Amino acid sequence: MTSKSKVNRVRWMAGLTLALLFLSLLMPFFLRLLPPTLPNVEPTFEPLSPEWKGAIDFIFIILACLFNACYFVFFVRLLRGINKGKMFVPGNARWLYVGAWVPIVTLLYRFLCMFLIQGGSGLAVAIVICAQLWKGLAIFFGITLMALLYDMATDVSEENQLTV
Repeated sequence: MTSKSKVNRVRWMAGLTLALLFLSLLMPFFLRLLPPTLPNVEPTFEPLSPEWKGAIDFIFIILACLFNACYFVFFVRLLRGINKGKMFVPGNARWLYVGAWVPIVTLLYRFLCMFLIQGGSGLAVAIVICAQLWKGLAIFFGITLMALLYDMATDVSEENQLTV
């Protein structure tokens, strides 16, 4: 990818991240607009049996551990590179790209629990969408933005080493 397209991606990512952070800061205002009770608090869907909750929890724990392990690998590689006198390690940004999926997995887990386990009452769905969706997406785009900046810094560092 050329550096010009990376700069354009950084601009778009930064704009999206700022917009989503702004929306997540407005969350208390949006929650005040929600009525305290909705007329139909009955579950929208038929809830699953309780043994499914254990399976969904187990899958979420495995995915969260996997994606958080990517952060661990990133920081270990970063520290090893710093010990060798090289802060921007080539190929290290991909671990941040993969680790950025943690908030998305958390959002999916919350939606699965709300819809499949609890039946998805209207107020609960509205609160989670209003309160958590913007924050989770802002974190995802923020981590992806940091990975993109790290990737660009790695390219610049390699170019500087080649020109010296």
